[in-house]
Amino acid sequence: MKRFLISVVALALLVMSAHSALAASEFRMKVHSVGSDAHPSTTMLHEFKKYVEENSGGRISVSIHNNAQLGGDRQATEAMQLGTIECGVLPTTTIASFDPRFNIFELPFIFKSHEEAYKHLDGALGEKLKEALLSQGMRIIGYGVNGFRHISNNRGPITKPEDLKGLKIRTQENPIHIAAFKLLGSSPTPMSFSELYTALAQKTVDAQENPITLTYSSKFYEVQEYYSLTGHVYAVAPLVVSTIFFDRLPEDLQKVVLDAGKLYADGERKSTVELEGQMLQELKNHGMKVNELTPEELEVFKKTTLPVYKEFESKIGTDLLNMILKGEEAS
Repeated sequence: MKRFLISVVALALLVMSAHSALAASEFRMKVHSVGSDAHPSTTMLHEFKKYVEENSGGRISVSIHNNAQLGGDRQATEAMQLGTIECGVLPTTTIASFDPRFNIFELPFIFKSHEEAYKHLDGALGEKLKEALLSQGMRIIGYGVNGFRHISNNRGPITKPEDLKGLKIRTQENPIHIAAFKLLGSSPTPMSFSELYTALAQKTVDAQENPITLTYSSKFYEVQEYYSLTGHVYAVAPLVVSTIFFDRLPEDLQKVVLDAGKLYADGERKSTVELEGQMLQELKNHGMKVNELTPEELEVFKKTTLPVYKEFESKIGTDLLNMILKGEEAS
């Protein structure tokens, strides 16, 4: 009888253990990012993971795959539409290839400050674009940012459009970026971010344009000498979930994911702003020659790239443009 009772207890414990393990992995959430370990988004993704796992009672397990372990941004976007990747940090340049309205963020000099960008991301514009992306099988749960994009190269400081003449500059695969850099006299060369360091090292391209945090965390200072603070585009990188995954979650777990998305966006923005100053100093410490542009110099760049607004207005939508340029509400 004693042996029988021991066997029954052991079996019960085994069943309970198996049930707990099953419950713990009820939903699995793979998160894509091309960011390195040193990038602010990676730190906040780990906070996102912690929040989701703790507040779901372990029913959702989260795994972070940065450094493009799951492929490039476009591959990850397509995988989220299929539901084979559940979540990811995606630049709006990539999202815009699926919904052109997101090109609103790719227009040169559309935002003057972090605060102005936040106002629109958290306001009517951000909500309208969230709603638009649902038709593509994706849901934005937090608007993270990478900050203003600046230009690095090995030829010299960039203070006027003529300084870009003939430079083969890597750009994202976005028609507005390509059109703008052509207007500035350079030779834009679209390529995946994961290929960029090697391309710079091998001189396949002469220059690149990325925010301070990405330029530092990707160690571009090892292969680029000059960094000019042009601030020509404000880089927005939302945290996105697959609607196939999200719609499978019960309502209480959907709330956990949405709350975690807000936590991610708030923390990532704060971290980005705080680290920009530190990382800019580190770029200088590593030998990069950094130059700022005067308001007058920036104005020349703005005027030179202004034609892209007219060129892409019909694809973006006059209503969205007016929400930023004229402060109008979403219709």
